[in-house]
Amino acid sequence: MMKDRYEQEIEQLLSELESAPPDPARVPAPDDVPPPDDQPSPFTPRPRRRIRLISPTKLALAGAVLAVLGLLLPVKVTWLSLAGLVIMIAAIGWMFIQRLGSQPQQHWRGRPVAEEPPGAWQRLRRWLAK
Repeated sequence: MMKDRYEQEIEQLLSELESAPPDPARVPAPDDVPPPDDQPSPFTPRPRRRIRLISPTKLALAGAVLAVLGLLLPVKVTWLSLAGLVIMIAAIGWMFIQRLGSQPQQHWRGRPVAEEPPGAWQRLRRWLAK
């Protein structure tokens, strides 16, 4: 008798669940939005981007301008064109050296996963401090 009553209540609850539309408040969030605990805190330090006064791109552009100026000047100044070409070649070489030496750093929650190896300047300063 008691068993039949429990079965009836379970069947009634199941039928109500199947017929009711889903509650929008209970719909799971989309997968593309990370949960709040996976998002970096606004107070975590962000990795600094190095701002360079001279970059290989700027140097190559300056070399191109010098080469064009050397060609367009009324008085043919071949040394200016040659200097521009040499600067452009040096800038392109600098770009290749930079690409070979840099490895992309992985970040998790706004912090680097692995410490960057110390540069030559830091190693020299540490050596001098000993």
